[in-house]
Amino acid sequence: MACSKVLKEDRISELPDPLICQILTHLPAKDTVRTSVLSIRWTNIWLCVPSLKLTSRDFSNFNAFVSFGDRFFHSDRSSCIHKLELTINENEEKSYIISWIDAAVKRKDAAFERFISCCPVLEDLRINGCVSKPQPFRVHSRSLKRLYIGDCYSTLVDSVPGVVIDAPQLCCLSILDNKSKRFKMIYNYSKSESLPQFSFMSRLSVTFSPQDLKWLATFLESCPNLKSLVVVLFDYYHYEELHSEEMNKIKCLQSSLEFVDFKLFSGHVAEMKLVRCFLENCAILKKLTLHLDSKSTEDEIVKTLLEIPRASTTCEVVIVKE
Repeated sequence: MACSKVLKEDRISELPDPLICQILTHLPAKDTVRTSVLSIRWTNIWLCVPSLKLTSRDFSNFNAFVSFGDRFFHSDRSSCIHKLELTINENEEKSYIISWIDAAVKRKDAAFERFISCCPVLEDLRINGCVSKPQPFRVHSRSLKRLYIGDCYSTLVDSVPGVVIDAPQLCCLSILDNKSKRFKMIYNYSKSESLPQFSFMSRLSVTFSPQDLKWLATFLESCPNLKSLVVVLFDYYHYEELHSEEMNKIKCLQSSLEFVDFKLFSGHVAEMKLVRCFLENCAILKKLTLHLDSKSTEDEIVKTLLEIPRASTTCEVVIVKE
């Protein structure tokens, strides 16, 4: 009698859903679906398996294959799909695949967002190797202070939709992005919506071309308490005139900026224009450092610096030869 009772026990149903889903990944897709008839609890578990290997020829007809895929990918599952393998006959319609892949990607973005929100004391976050996605990459955190996004890559130029950052405590931000329009994108956005205020941002490092100079002011307006700024300019063939009157309005230049550091400084007219703006407008600037590159002419740079009036009488200008 005791032996009979043991045989009738459903040990598998006592396992947590994530573990059951992991077990189901080792079954063919059709067998995974068949488990839905075991009990009420098993009805929708198959929709949450983390990986799926789907072959159209395993189904009785093409409509059955598409119906299965639509139910799986467009379900209200909360977990993300880690691995997906689709095998389709060459002569079959493939338009539905885009919506399936899009649904799978959306869940991964959502899973990342939930992961971050479940870390209430997270202060440092580094994201590497992010690929272009149909939706913006979202980072929402009430505690995050330092964020680094690097090594992003995309298969199409300008296909990266952007990064949404909601982190009011953020004080350090680093983004390495060789695809999107950078400052131009921020400038265009500011025409229709107010840029968020990074009130805790104390240090900022920017690398951009001179053609982005006219948009730098727009971004700096969102950093009212900025104390340290590191600047690297490149690609001088696309220089556009810097409008000094825009820089004059920036709050951080007048009340908070204390340190400015130019890397690979060549003495180009674009760089000298920017140096002039900082010296003439930064009222409490303590130190401006120019790290000269191998092609710069120190005597010409010094001569120009001596002609620039300074808003801060205690500002120290340091020239470093690399």
